[in-house]
Amino acid sequence: MTSSDQPTVTSLEDTMLVAFLQLKGHVAIPWLCRDDKDDPRVAFEIQGDPAEIEKNVQAYHNNESIGVQDFVRQLRSVKSTMYNMKRIGKER
Repeated sequence: MTSSDQPTVTSLEDTMLVAFLQLKGHVAIPWLCRDDKDDPRVAFEIQGDPAEIEKNVQAYHNNESIGVQDFVRQLRSVKSTMYNMKRIGKER
């Protein structure tokens, strides 16, 4: 895979926005930000075309209608991932 084949990523910490973007089909990869070793933060790298990500971020801020149950299920998944990553980060 060449460097031009690497997916472009956008880093976010807003779990609700991450859940919305995942519902729109984006891949979100969690990672630990270890600025404070006693309290690591979890951020998500959103992969894809920056223009498409921005379009969907604007849809989020413009209150685009989505299925409530779908969003809640996705938000729970994102938060579960975040809490698990933080727990693992504190154990190291």
